[in-house]
Order: sequence, then C-alpha cells, then structure tokens
Amino acid sequence: MSFELILPFFPEELRMLLLDPSISDLMINGTMGVYADRGGVVEPIALSTPYTNDRLEAAIERVARILGQDLTSQNPVLNTRLPDGSRVAVVGAPSSISGPTFTVRKFNRWFTSDELIESGSLPRQVRDTAVRFIGERKNGLISGGTGSGKTTLMKALLDHIPLRERLIVIEQPAELKIAHPNAVRWEAVDAIPGQVAVTSSQLVAAALRHRPDRIIMGEIRDECGYDLLQAMNTGHGGTLSTIHAKSAWDALNRLSDLALSARPNLNHSFIRSGDRRRDRFRSLLRARSCGPAPGARTNHRLRL
Repeated sequence: MSFELILPFFPEELRMLLLDPSISDLMINGTMGVYADRGGVVEPIALSTPYTNDRLEAAIERVARILGQDLTSQNPVLNTRLPDGSRVAVVGAPSSISGPTFTVRKFNRWFTSDELIESGSLPRQVRDTAVRFIGERKNGLISGGTGSGKTTLMKALLDHIPLRERLIVIEQPAELKIAHPNAVRWEAVDAIPGQVAVTSSQLVAAALRHRPDRIIMGEIRDECGYDLLQAMNTGHGGTLSTIHAKSAWDALNRLSDLALSARPNLNHSFIRSGDRRRDRFRSLLRARSCGPAPGARTNHRLRL
C-alpha cells in the first residue's frame, strides 16, 4: 500500500489516521491541531500524545526525500503524490508560521458512474447525456470547488470512453486510475535540483505528436489552457478536463483568463469567439458539493 512508504516517519496516532478509510483529507496544521474530512465534514482530531514541530518537520522532510522531492527553507512548498495517486501538499518554514502544514488528499476508492447514481450524487439523466456527448466526441469541462468531486466524476466518465481509443492523460500530480490499455500517462513536474521543470503546456504540445484519439487534462490551472484550446483546433475532439470555478459560466471565463495569461497580445473576445465558432465546449459539467449522499460528496449537474 502507498501509505506504507510514509507511515514509519509519523507518530502512531497519525499513522492510524492516515490508514482510516473513512477519512478523505487529513490536515496537520503544525502544532496547532489536526483535522480530518469525513463524509464532507471537517472535524478536529484530539491526539492523546502531543508532537513537536521538530519531529513533524523531520518526518515531512524524510517523506519528501522518499518521494523524490526536497523540502528546505529555500524551497518550502511541496506538491507531490503517493504511488496510488493520493496527493501530498506541504508548506514549511519560513512560510508556515506555526510549524509545517501537511495535507493529504486520499483516494480510498474510485466510483463508477452507476455507483454515483446509486449514492444519489449523480442523476441518471445527467450521466446518460454526458456519456452520449462523450460518444459524439464533444469536449467537456468539469468545474467545481475544492473537494467537490471533479476528479471523481472525471474518472467515472472516462470509463465510458471506448477501450480501443488511445488516450494521452496529462496531470499534475498524476492521480487518475486509467483502465484503457492504450493510455499514456504523463505528469508535469516542478523544477528541483538536478531536474528541470516539465510544464503541462509542453506536454500538451508533445501529445500532438503521439497520435492521441483524446487528450485528457487532469486540471487546467495555468497558461496550458491556451495550448489545450489550440489542440482542440487541430481536430482532437473528445477532450475532457477539470477547472476550479463555481459555475459553468465562470468556468469558461476562467478558462479564457488562463489562456490569455499565455499570450498577452490576445483578448477575451478573441478567445471566446473561438469557443463559439468551433463549439469547443458544447457539454459543460458542473460539480458541486452536497452533504447527504452516503459514501459520496458530490452532486453533478449538466449545463448546456
């Protein structure tokens, strides 16, 4: 199991929390407290044995080295993953004032679209419409806030892409579990000593030379939005990606903003007119948190 890589470096109580399948996010706020997300509700966790900042810092530094990264006062921000795709995010000294902030987003399991429907997270009509759009090679953008289930929904929809198709999946960090036999997984990485940065934009450009049927972008968070739009212009339909935004309309506006950050001589009207001419995003999905569904935290609505 992936957590076996990092468990030896933490106190016993924190080990148990990392292994608890009911916890989706574990947050350690230095020595100011430990919090866990269970079923979409963040709750404080009382520890019987306190730990010091020195011990926590030592544990996190060793975890970083195990994962091929380096956490120092000159490089206090760490964003990486475990082999199973679980995200590990750290902010250390001098940026984190009350000791290092350590957050793990765990992927305890992936859900199929049928399971999302059974749990009440996804209306069947929405799923069927989205699957039809996927079959028609429409481009899709899943939007929502942090923890709203964007990646969970994307994985459930990817399962409906025909297995014969060749996928190139670009993420930072890599976390999706892909079942397609002809799927190539690439990961954008930040620069660290001895390794140059490889950006999502570079990988999108490289993907065009590897004969993809579809380009899957884990999340659009920077100027790679421009390169993705250009890739769609070359005839690569069926692209699916996620973006942080609170509504379908805001998702398109944010996509425009990110695309503009790559080319300062462009403007919103140019980017948006291209969207209208080529009908890039006929299908737009919005993922939004909801509370009551057992075993799932999201409610998904289709916006056309």
